[in-house]
Amino acid sequence: MQPGITDLFGANSTFSGSPKVLEIPLSSLPALTSANPTALELYAAIVQTAHISLNANTDASVMSASDLTISSPITRNGTAKTQFQFTERFYGPYAAPTFDPNAV
Repeated sequence: MQPGITDLFGANSTFSGSPKVLEIPLSSLPALTSANPTALELYAAIVQTAHISLNANTDASVMSASDLTISSPITRNGTAKTQFQFTERFYGPYAAPTFDPNAV
């Protein structure tokens, strides 16, 4: 079964209204501990929540997958860091690719 809004954005998330609004309460992102998170912290928490849900769902009909690669140490701005790389894949109907020499 395809994941729902609460699967990817947390237990109390909703998508409704006019105009359409996605609401993600901070309580829906359990890994987020800051009371006043930055935009980047919010984004990272959403990615992590979706990653966990996609990996827990083994249904073959789900049209997305997520991988996490951890590399350490990585030097960034002269400082050793740990890199967390999330790779998201989305699938659609298969269409055989064709080579068009006019597009080269």
